[in-house]
Amino acid sequence: MGAFVNLDLSAPDAPDAIRQLAGALAGAASVVDSARLVADVLSREDVLSTYVGGGVALPHARSDAVTARVVAVARSGDGVPFGPKREKAHLIVLVGCPRADVSGYLTFSRDLLRRLREPGVRAGLLTAQDSASFLQLLGLGEKVTAAGPAAS
Repeated sequence: MGAFVNLDLSAPDAPDAIRQLAGALAGAASVVDSARLVADVLSREDVLSTYVGGGVALPHARSDAVTARVVAVARSGDGVPFGPKREKAHLIVLVGCPRADVSGYLTFSRDLLRRLREPGVRAGLLTAQDSASFLQLLGLGEKVTAAGPAAS
């Protein structure tokens, strides 16, 4: 699984944050069509906002644009407005999974969301000093390899 970390995301809205995060994964070996990945995640966001509360958004899509799961995570000090209520997400985790990996996708998303709902984990993510600590708090530390310049 490839991952990208941005600890200082600046984006005026959810579509821009999604484009930045999905675009950062373009160099990952498992991303075969970065433009398609962006389109698939944006399309999913149009159906129903992926803002899950507590300052967290989980934009995601099952997509033929990837051959293995990819993850891009970001922290935004100012927050990025998501959904019709424009609620501010300070932690954004973008996930792309192969279309055929339904079971793995659901399991991974459920486990990630459970972790993100823990107040201690969210607090730690908001203050993590480097990308390794950030990924470790998400429970992704040993499961990922960097897919781009991970911010430190």
